Amino acid sequence: MAPSLRALLMRRLLAPMLVVSLAGGALSYYVARRFAEETYDQWLLDTALSLARQVVSDRHGVHVDLPAPAHDLLVWDAQDNIYFRVDSAHSGLLAGNEELPPVRMKDASVELFQNGRVKARPVRSVTLAVPGTTVLVTVAETLNKRTRLAGEILIAVVLPQLLLITLAILLIRSGVRRGLLPISDLEQAVHARRPDDLTPLPEDAVPGELRPFTAAINGLLDRLARSIEAQNRFIANAAHQTRTPLAALKVQIERALRESDPEAHVASLRQALAALDRTTRMSNQLLLLARAESQPATQFAHADLRAIVMEAGAQWVPKALAQGADLGFDDPEVAVPVRADALLLAEIVNNLIDNALRYGGGRITLCVRPASKATGPLLLVEDDGPGIPERERESVFERFYRLPGSQGSSSGLGLAIVREITHRHGAEVSLEHPKQGVRMRIAFPFPGEATDSVRT
Repeated sequence: MAPSLRALLMRRLLAPMLVVSLAGGALSYYVARRFAEETYDQWLLDTALSLARQVVSDRHGVHVDLPAPAHDLLVWDAQDNIYFRVDSAHSGLLAGNEELPPVRMKDASVELFQNGRVKARPVRSVTLAVPGTTVLVTVAETLNKRTRLAGEILIAVVLPQLLLITLAILLIRSGVRRGLLPISDLEQAVHARRPDDLTPLPEDAVPGELRPFTAAINGLLDRLARSIEAQNRFIANAAHQTRTPLAALKVQIERALRESDPEAHVASLRQALAALDRTTRMSNQLLLLARAESQPATQFAHADLRAIVMEAGAQWVPKALAQGADLGFDDPEVAVPVRADALLLAEIVNNLIDNALRYGGGRITLCVRPASKATGPLLLVEDDGPGIPERERESVFERFYRLPGSQGSSSGLGLAIVREITHRHGAEVSLEHPKQGVRMRIAFPFPGEATDSVRT
């Protein structure tokens, strides 16, 4: 199960904050501890300097002039034990504690701080040389004050840090909760909608980070609304257009059942069969129109327009010959790559040829032209018929529209299917009128580089 966005944000925000807070606390502790160590080291050095001033060199030799009260004051400390020793290079130990180990200094011009042990207890010591003599003074103390101060510093640093971290967690949690309120509001708005409410979600009060999400939802709602509209339109068209042919088919069958004359009986059955053929073709056209409306462009593949037109046109040759029409193909003799649904492109050719055979003259020419600098691939279907009046040229692409006075049993869906499929492929269909007849011109978009791989 995926973690919630709130938990994810809390982890993403708190983890860096905790790392920074701990690093800041450690740095503060280190700095404070260092200053405290330097302070105690300075006190230790001051004590050693004071003791060094008590070293006297006279005609009797080098000795330490340290009265008892001064000695008691030197070694007195409420928390730590103080040790010292004064050593002469010639006379050895002049004063102090023998348990404090002597120190050997390589450089007598500077003081030497170091850690050691006295009676198994850790101590901090400083050693310095008395100017003008060969005497070394060492003063050491135990670490009670330093350890206690370190604990106090740690508490002083950690407690505020813990309080600040706790406060920050509460503030971040509240901020994350408030920041995610627009998502909750959006969720409630979606849940409160009726199943048939596909209007876009309002984006005015939506934060900028959520607008791509709401835009995607609105795009989905728009596509869903168009899909439902297409389905409803298909259902309405199918119900409207099949009602009359089915009623006529029923009448023809009932008439055939009543006929006693064999010839009249056969004639009625033939009429019923013709009505059934028209109903079947119209149903197929309605289904094809529904498919063209719902076919996403992402399912298109690379195809050869020349091969599709040749194959589809060849199937109409017998019918054209039966009608006495001349169906020809202007062959470009090269592959014409397009990105499309091959079955839908074949239906374009089928409908254009069928339309030309029904209403055109005796000569029909199919023409395919490769892409040029000016246009993409072209499909042209030309006939030498009577043409289409100018006032009707836009209406012929509407569904179920037939030219006034036209003969035949057309359903008026052919050119509507052509326009729907061409638009689905990003192409444009237009009517051109040469000197005689009609030329249907379909201009496809320029093929991409990938279409170069298409071969005949």
